[in-house]
Amino acid sequence: MANTYRNIWKADATTNIVTVYTCPAETVAVIKSISVYNTHASSTPDWTLTVTDSGSSTDFIYKVIASVPAKGKKEFLEGDESTLLVLEESDVLKFTTTATSANISVSVLQQDRT
Repeated sequence: MANTYRNIWKADATTNIVTVYTCPAETVAVIKSISVYNTHASSTPDWTLTVTDSGSSTDFIYKVIASVPAKGKKEFLEGDESTLLVLEESDVLKFTTTATSANISVSVLQQDRT
């Protein structure tokens, strides 16, 4: 079983649902950090993190963060809530935001099960 660390960066210029990460075949992904950056100078957008469970082909809203300040950053995995998110093979991490200028950062440990 090999471990691979990955940092995923995605610039989002749309309010559509954006796929940020898909867990590879024969892999378990342990996500340690999911950060969103509002790069807009004045808007305060809302963010929705959705996980698609490949086993049931169902989208689940994991968390919503409201009103990220202009030029501000928020972390989805912090505080009294869950600080790790585990994805299985073919699970998908998706975002939606009400802003048109935003960045997303995801830090993942991929554990190959072969």
